[in-house]
Amino acid sequence: MEHWKEILPANYYRAYINRKLHPEDIEVLTLLYQPLVGAVAYSLYMTLVTDVSKQSSLSAERSHKSLMFFTGQNLNVLFEERKKLEAIGLLRVYQEKRDGEWQLYYRLMAPKTPAAFFADELYPVFLYNKLGNKEQYRELLEYFRTEPPDISGADEITKGIDEVFQSLQPSEMKRSTSDMLSSEVSSVHLPNKEGEAMYAFKHPSAFNIEKMLAFLPSFIDREALEQPDSQRLIEQLAFLYKLSNEEMAQVIQDSMLHSSTFSEDELKKQAKRRYLMHEGEKPPRLGLRTQPEEFRTVTAPPQTKEEKHIQYLETTSPIEFLEDIQQGGKVYEGEMAFVEQLIFDYGLNPGVVNALLDYIFMVNDMKLSKPMASTIAGHWKRKKVSTVKEAMDLARQEYEKRQEYKQKSSSAPKGSAGQFSRKQTPVKEEPLPKWMKDDSWKQTDESEEDMTKAKQKAAEYRELLKKRKQQRKEDH
Repeated sequence: MEHWKEILPANYYRAYINRKLHPEDIEVLTLLYQPLVGAVAYSLYMTLVTDVSKQSSLSAERSHKSLMFFTGQNLNVLFEERKKLEAIGLLRVYQEKRDGEWQLYYRLMAPKTPAAFFADELYPVFLYNKLGNKEQYRELLEYFRTEPPDISGADEITKGIDEVFQSLQPSEMKRSTSDMLSSEVSSVHLPNKEGEAMYAFKHPSAFNIEKMLAFLPSFIDREALEQPDSQRLIEQLAFLYKLSNEEMAQVIQDSMLHSSTFSEDELKKQAKRRYLMHEGEKPPRLGLRTQPEEFRTVTAPPQTKEEKHIQYLETTSPIEFLEDIQQGGKVYEGEMAFVEQLIFDYGLNPGVVNALLDYIFMVNDMKLSKPMASTIAGHWKRKKVSTVKEAMDLARQEYEKRQEYKQKSSSAPKGSAGQFSRKQTPVKEEPLPKWMKDDSWKQTDESEEDMTKAKQKAAEYRELLKKRKQQRKEDH
């Protein structure tokens, strides 16, 4: 989505935060959140936090134009990076119309504590996949781990309040209570841990709470499942472990098999058990996601070979696509990590990643050239390619440009010992995916007989035109 559809440089925003960040918050943001959202989004968050923290009210009203000056980024970049902060739970955005213009409110959320971060269902998995290194992940885990000393054999000698402070006289107690009640304490907003970050969670494209509940038998108590916290956990687990509506309903039934009450811990246990039964001892991978429904272009039954191929790329995950390319062979960890990098770092949809891999394998002798793929991925990210069709069209354009460049390079004069040679070197034609070089893929599927008849009619029509043209010349 283009930023100008929602915000303009002249639009104002009011950023605010409940409390100032502590040094530990900065460490968590830098070491745990920054790998997830990237340096630009991290910088945007820190800019907003620093700006509001120096205000006595912990809020600041600015125009987006001033934010552009602060960060040195254009508004389109800020808009895209802002969405990352929203999704990861560091920012909540509200809007209202004032005097015909939209006023935005940016509520900055403090990050989770390290304990809450690593206890979450999604954050640790995303961080592990993002780092791509088990040792680095363990290093971070150990850094933030706090082990209290064993005091089971020690005697507590802590002094009580009655041992240190004098008791108040009844008259003092009465007066103090009256003074406290008369002050407007209730109108003062005091920050607490409830203000910690909570990521914005959207339903997975194939999952829906209402449809999931329909798969549950009537004897299951739905009251506990319909609570906001319970629904949020169910959505998290369905997203993380790639569970369908029916599969999630089965997990809930398994968690309540020996008890009629709903237990979050038991639900997590059963979801993980089901995942490990199918996937083994490995973390969930986002490389197993397929193209989101809203970015699929082939919705009706495909009519051409190209549409069938687009549908295949849209409904196949990148890791499954690699397995198909290798005819069921093992996909190595390095290739998996690179695919996830294309999704995480470049923000490419899974179907677009498939189109990119398809092109890279064909032009590079079935080898995965990571530098070449990264260059193209960066270009497609800047072009905001979101659909498979857009990716294929852009690949065709880039191929034609490369061929033109090679043709010019091969035909240019080359010097040798002061002499010039104009001998042309033939341009080697690269092998290409069929969807790039075969125009018949764009045609509606027909039988060979029908195609032959169509070609004959076209030839007869061209011959008829020639005769008519010759007749007109003779008449004149």
